Amino acid sequence: MRAKGKSLIAGVAALLCFLTACFLIPLPGAFAAKPATGVKTPVLYRYLIDGRKSRVSFTFRGVLISYDGHFGVLEGELFLGSRNSFRGASGKFLIKAASVKSKRPEHRRMLYGEVLEAEEYPDIDFRVTSVEPGGESVDRGPGRREKEWRLRGRGVLKMHGTRRTIPLSFRLTDTGANLYIRGKGSISLSDFGMSRPKVLLLVPGGDRVEVTVRLVASPAPR
Repeated sequence: MRAKGKSLIAGVAALLCFLTACFLIPLPGAFAAKPATGVKTPVLYRYLIDGRKSRVSFTFRGVLISYDGHFGVLEGELFLGSRNSFRGASGKFLIKAASVKSKRPEHRRMLYGEVLEAEEYPDIDFRVTSVEPGGESVDRGPGRREKEWRLRGRGVLKMHGTRRTIPLSFRLTDTGANLYIRGKGSISLSDFGMSRPKVLLLVPGGDRVEVTVRLVASPAPR
């Protein structure tokens, strides 16, 4: 009986090996990823953008007039490493083009319909693809919990149906409770196939748009 039992076990084992080899039936743990020796996976923490406290503003510099505005609907999330590490950091943001606001109603209508074409292109999507220190961290003074870094990176902006990779330069402040991100930059409307805003006598304004970003993010619930 013992010989038969051993023979049966050996036969079952041989059958499993045959099925695995011929039909790629995975055995438990057979394809589990094993980290390379000495390489640690970075710990990433998730933060959610607070759209009520965040603001993405912009200014078109025209020949005789400028157009100022901002977006009212903004959402997104960030993933940042611990212990001052930004390896693997990323983020994504979504802005509703129809939420564009301006102090003057006629400017808002022009931005909504002629520049952004918000009904045809309702979403402005931005994804951070890389982040790295851009300088020494800023010392906030003894006894202060806040930490601040100058950072740079790259991201992909999708707007008006066009994608462009753009450089990033910003400051990130960690208060221990929230993250505050501040940065400035500029884009060209022509890079995204967008019309320049009309000014006096229907003369097109400038192609460059100055953008100011102020984001507030809180730790996501676990």
